[in-house]
Amino acid sequence: MSLLSHGTLSSPVRWLRSSALLLVFLVGAPVAARGADLPATLRASMLVRVLAYDRRMGQHPPPLILAVAHRQGDAASESQGREFSSALEVAAKGRFVSGRPLRVVRIGFSDSHQLQTALSEQRAVALYVCEGLEDESQHIAQVTRRLSILSIAGTEQQITHGLAIGLERQGNSPVILIHLSAARAEGADLDAGLLSLSRLVEPRPEEP
Repeated sequence: MSLLSHGTLSSPVRWLRSSALLLVFLVGAPVAARGADLPATLRASMLVRVLAYDRRMGQHPPPLILAVAHRQGDAASESQGREFSSALEVAAKGRFVSGRPLRVVRIGFSDSHQLQTALSEQRAVALYVCEGLEDESQHIAQVTRRLSILSIAGTEQQITHGLAIGLERQGNSPVILIHLSAARAEGADLDAGLLSLSRLVEPRPEEP
């Protein structure tokens, strides 16, 4: 399994425990970008680590492009997109997945065709979908499946509607949600170690 380089990555179990402790201190912080009240800083760190469990990352040319999509023209969603992009840039700085550096780009979503064009032009390997796009989850999932891009979001609602990976909290602990059939439809090759640390989410009947 290819893990992050730049320093030593602790075992996944120890990392999740330390993240839970960190969440206790951060949960009251004024962060605009939240997924089920999980601070953006912690969620961004989780995203970078989860990415290392998709073995496809070693097949992409560097750098690995991580896209953050917000709803164009929606002030709250745009604010979250800016906040989470900044947090993700900090989490990705100096990090390598499968020997590849990471770069963050932000995309304003207007429709699925525009999103597909933007993701293709940027050659993104993963897409974080901000809140405010819940009603577009199925259309976004169709795009990520066509382009074989790993989709990630901050609410279980988005995952049950067809996106692949969720980063939430339960009580004072961070939790990773996986919609396994969605991840497979996006071509993800997830290491079993990630599945053992995650909660599987059942799809809704009307998912794409």
